[in-house]
Amino acid sequence: MKIGLASVTLRDLTPAEIVRLVKEADLDGIEWSGDAHCPPGDEELAKEIVRQTIDSGLEVISYGSYYFAGKENGNSFDAVLKTAINLRTNTIRIWTGADWRPSDSVSEESRAKAVADIKAVAKKAATAGIDIAFEYHDNTLTDTIESTIRLLNEVDMPNVYTYWQNPGDLVETNCNNLQTLVKMGKLKNVHTFSHANYSERRPFSAAEADWKMYIQTIREANPALLIEFVKGDSAEQFLEDGKFLANLVKRT
Repeated sequence: MKIGLASVTLRDLTPAEIVRLVKEADLDGIEWSGDAHCPPGDEELAKEIVRQTIDSGLEVISYGSYYFAGKENGNSFDAVLKTAINLRTNTIRIWTGADWRPSDSVSEESRAKAVADIKAVAKKAATAGIDIAFEYHDNTLTDTIESTIRLLNEVDMPNVYTYWQNPGDLVETNCNNLQTLVKMGKLKNVHTFSHANYSERRPFSAAEADWKMYIQTIREANPALLIEFVKGDSAEQFLEDGKFLANLVKRT
């Protein structure tokens, strides 16, 4: 499994500093963030970022966009796609739904609008050989495994996948949900962290037992593991977590 960093984790660092740290951690690549380091539409910046990334022997694992499916204003997928092409990545991460509310409270009309939009952007992305993958996050249409599966089935396109990240459920529940996505062939990447919530972050090693089970569950799907939101937003903590995760993957 490839291991990398979601650059939003260290949003205050420059792209060059992030590349240096990921290289120092001996990881594989980076998910460049659309709101922290590589905004959509800035083609020259994207070209410079990918140059720095590739020259360091790393890859752009994905473009972490902030495109919200179904949102009508201030939400250009064409700019996102151009940026992803310039980054030479094969994956664009998008957000599901424009309402920012739990999936079970989203109207069928809003859901249908999001589905139609996802189909449209996935079709555009396919022409460039790029996959679309959903952020797995609360207050979206992918905040539960049931809603995520429904959305994947409603879209039903070969280049549409989902991410996963720990929603705070029991490990057994998480493993069962991950296994479902693996069997569907729809698990793209995984955001990895050990904290139960964003305000109580821990070193990744604190969740070793849990992540050993998750890695065993998803190994068949071979998703990229992307470190996200480390304790104290610290570069030093990222280096520690990155090396620990890489060693854990080798041992599991």
